[in-house]
Amino acid sequence: MRLLARWVSRWLESRGLGHVADAVDQRGASAGDASALHAMAKRALGRSDHLQAIALLRQAIAVNPKAPDIWCSLGAACRHGGAFEDARTAYEQALALKPDYPEVLSNLGEWHIANGEPEAALPWLERALQIAPGFFQARINQTAALFELGRFEQARQIAEQIVNDEPASAEACLNLGNVLVHTGKTKLGIRQYQKALELQPHYAEAHFNLSSLLGSKEDLALAIGYLKRRLEERGDSVQNLGMLASAYQAAGQLEESERLCHRILQRQPDNLTALITLGSCLSNGGDSAAAAALYKRVVDSDPTQVAMGSNILFEYNNVYAVGREQLFALHRAWAQRFEKPVLELPDFASYDRNPQRHLRIGYVSGDFIRHPVGFLLRDVLQNHDKQQFSVHCFSMVIRSEDVLPELRQAADSWDDIFFLSDEEVVKLVREQQIDILVDLSGHTAFHRLLAFARKPAPVQAEWIGYFHSTGLESIDYFITDPVTSPRGSGQLFSEVPVHLPHTRFCYGPPDYAPDVSSLPSRANGYITFGSFNRLPKLTDETVQAWSRILLALPHSRLVLKSGALSDAAVSRRVRQRFEQQGIDSARLQLREGSSHRDMLVEYGDIDIALDTFPFNGGMTTLEALWMGIPVVTLAGDTVVSRQTVSALANLGLDAELAFASVDAYVHGAVKLASNPLRLAQLRQSLRPLMMASPLRDARQFTLDLEALFRRMWSAWCQGSKLPSDL
Repeated sequence: MRLLARWVSRWLESRGLGHVADAVDQRGASAGDASALHAMAKRALGRSDHLQAIALLRQAIAVNPKAPDIWCSLGAACRHGGAFEDARTAYEQALALKPDYPEVLSNLGEWHIANGEPEAALPWLERALQIAPGFFQARINQTAALFELGRFEQARQIAEQIVNDEPASAEACLNLGNVLVHTGKTKLGIRQYQKALELQPHYAEAHFNLSSLLGSKEDLALAIGYLKRRLEERGDSVQNLGMLASAYQAAGQLEESERLCHRILQRQPDNLTALITLGSCLSNGGDSAAAAALYKRVVDSDPTQVAMGSNILFEYNNVYAVGREQLFALHRAWAQRFEKPVLELPDFASYDRNPQRHLRIGYVSGDFIRHPVGFLLRDVLQNHDKQQFSVHCFSMVIRSEDVLPELRQAADSWDDIFFLSDEEVVKLVREQQIDILVDLSGHTAFHRLLAFARKPAPVQAEWIGYFHSTGLESIDYFITDPVTSPRGSGQLFSEVPVHLPHTRFCYGPPDYAPDVSSLPSRANGYITFGSFNRLPKLTDETVQAWSRILLALPHSRLVLKSGALSDAAVSRRVRQRFEQQGIDSARLQLREGSSHRDMLVEYGDIDIALDTFPFNGGMTTLEALWMGIPVVTLAGDTVVSRQTVSALANLGLDAELAFASVDAYVHGAVKLASNPLRLAQLRQSLRPLMMASPLRDARQFTLDLEALFRRMWSAWCQGSKLPSDL
């Protein structure tokens, strides 16, 4: 035994632990030495130094092999160090010494979960809880096992009960957050992660789980590294795979995310996290139809998935084969499913029905940030007549630091409502006695349409955030313009469509927008077409039309810019789509996302912008025009397919650059590209034209919007609605 003590002493000295080595050497091996080694091993585990912990524990066991707690710690160290079989052996040895040891029983359950055997885990966990009914870690592991087995509702109930029983436990909040996020209730899950961090600010797992959903590029890189290590340490669980897949998707590494999603779906074909994440990957990569099909599987599996129902509608706006009648019917079906059960018709008897009184206008959005909605709203809020109107913003932005400062400064009141229930939002709006509530999200991310369904304000309107009727009966008006929604166009609305005089967009360029550059074709000797639209807008019909243009001009080039093009697999698929149309991929330049400032600079490389269809550019079109780039568009018969023609009409260029058929679109682009003199004229005249147009007249635009609000209010005071402008 003394030889063993001296060996331990030398090993400890080699690790810089001489003070303990001296004690071991002087006293010889004893139970006290085993306890000291055990304590040191626990500290090593706390530093994630698993190899050191294992070595210390093995020495402690050599000194005192009858200590079940040391065997238990050795099992944990081996499992975290990736030595799974050694971990099981250690746990079994501990259990042989102490058969009713709840911690070991729980750890054996956790071992089976990490080993992909959640069914085998449950008996161990149930036995642990029979011995110690309130044993925290066994309940946490039980939640994980149930989740891995797809028993999501039972897992959620237990996770919620743990939080109720242990409200000060960061781990309990994290556990519940994991269950919520991985069953499609992301908003509620995020709140639990935030609570975990409030309780324990340096809680790495909560921080990185939150970063995988909301983080910056730098945060996501750290989160991915952490999550990969966690998989190595804790095993191939569905929850861990799902969180890593979400982080890869958020970071734009779509191929890696898709690979993990498919692994999850092989084990759990109806796993909501995998279906939602894979749908997002497919959408970002340009396949809206496939994404919509996955979102439909989510809604079919869980009818409470309101957001996924909206995602289906959003994606179908990109699908050329879905006609306007079918698309409208889908929106109405969403409303029947989700709006009708909560639809309210309050009388607002306490409201003053004076048509000329001061009005309280509420704006609701998740896009009060550096986003098209934020930029389109900015100048309007700054120009509202505060003698006649007060402005109240209800923000669905998760992180308040992301809010565009000019919006917050221009508002008379600001409420963050991301974590409020629909009922709480309704209560807040009514307490503030909002007269006209304007939705700026539609069926986009983080909408609050079911709060609108409860009719919190007397008059409710839809504007700029969405490009189709919401399908809701509870929203009174859809604000559009005479070119986007011409009289007699046959466009379909559940709301009453009403016109602003010229345009529904008020464009305010950022102060960092560069000057218009010279025409690049003069230096290049060839025409460069470009599109900075998101990839889901690149329908097969769009790719075919663009390929015809490139084939008609053999020396021309095409620049595509989108965040998803940072993924090699996505870029490869885009090139293949053009190659199938006979376009040499060398003629394509694919650029990944960048800062907004740098993106505007890159317009200097483009001669002509090609619009997508049926989903035209909105802000993308306005920015191209501001940078002196003519935009050739195919004008359709829906709101989303007439966004660009409306902008062009305000510049007097719709007859020259907007076309009614694909053939005319192709011919028009080729004709413009063949006229260098006209291109040079447009390059220099587009920004002055925009400056002088209704698109840039924020003061007049706001007066027109306020006049429309006043007409809406006057009609309500009389117990009626405005007539349709169609």
